[in-house]
Amino acid sequence: MTKYKYFLSALLLAIALNYSCNNKVDINDDYKEISIAYCLLNPAESRHYVKITKAFQTEGNVYLAAADKANSQYDPADLDIKLIEFLNGNPVKSIQLDSVLITNKDSGVFYFPNQIVYATPEGTFLNPNSEYKLKAEIKSTGNIVEAKTKLIKDFLIVKPISLTKYLDFSGNYTHNVKWRSAENGKLYQLIIRYFYTDVYPGGNTEQQYVDWVFGQQRSQTTDGGESLEYEFLGSSFYSLLQANIPPATNGLKRYSDSLYYIFEVADEDFTIYMDVNAPSNSIVQDRPAYTNISNGMGLLASRYHKIRFFEGLTQKSLDSLYYGSRTNNLGFEDRP
Repeated sequence: MTKYKYFLSALLLAIALNYSCNNKVDINDDYKEISIAYCLLNPAESRHYVKITKAFQTEGNVYLAAADKANSQYDPADLDIKLIEFLNGNPVKSIQLDSVLITNKDSGVFYFPNQIVYATPEGTFLNPNSEYKLKAEIKSTGNIVEAKTKLIKDFLIVKPISLTKYLDFSGNYTHNVKWRSAENGKLYQLIIRYFYTDVYPGGNTEQQYVDWVFGQQRSQTTDGGESLEYEFLGSSFYSLLQANIPPATNGLKRYSDSLYYIFEVADEDFTIYMDVNAPSNSIVQDRPAYTNISNGMGLLASRYHKIRFFEGLTQKSLDSLYYGSRTNNLGFEDRP
């Protein structure tokens, strides 16, 4: 279920009514455990992860409390987490998730680099025609945290056509990327990833890449089949390289490689969640918390990741790369 909860307003009202004549205010009510779960399912992946923690309460420094895993991390033995597959409304499979220790969590407010998450067995591919329910039981309390989501299905890339092997960005004319929206997809973003290789004077090589990130687009519905497209000038590709690749130093050789068109897709729940948590331009900073989790907070949603591979640039585009005014100092040349 979708829930909008306005915590701050209720809190301020309670303080104003109950403590208006008291100089000492205790904003901590009796502690009530709230489970917080996050899971993004992608049918293109072979393993799926759930992060589940609990809200904590402290009278001390909140940052010190957040850095202590004992305050928010469940004992894995106290959790029973399943992903249940429904086909045509009927349960057909239950997938057990087990605890996994990750050791590379980036630094932040909460504890790091080690954190416990919960994962399906490796090689778990999901059926895009099915609906999936996350069911997490906290054994010590009997609380069951649940949510359901449909998966985003594959979609058709119309242009460039599937037989295209090499991309041409030469000339200052408009290029198009066209596709049909995916069933259950709502938010789309295209990334053009360009790979190249640096060969240093000592013979060491290093593969590099530059990402060209386009703005987000939304489909009108989540039914699928809607025509969507990006338009851009081919010359913008060379401006991107000029801005992101340093000029070649003496002895450095640089070779052009392949390209990816990467489509990132989010479902409607994920889209709403990102909208609610996006930076605000308003002086009113209080916003509702969005969740679709029953008996808890958080998000179960679907995303999709699709790549179209291209072997490289056309010879005409390579000539523009080698000799064009924007990129002729970057050191690109033909491979020997």
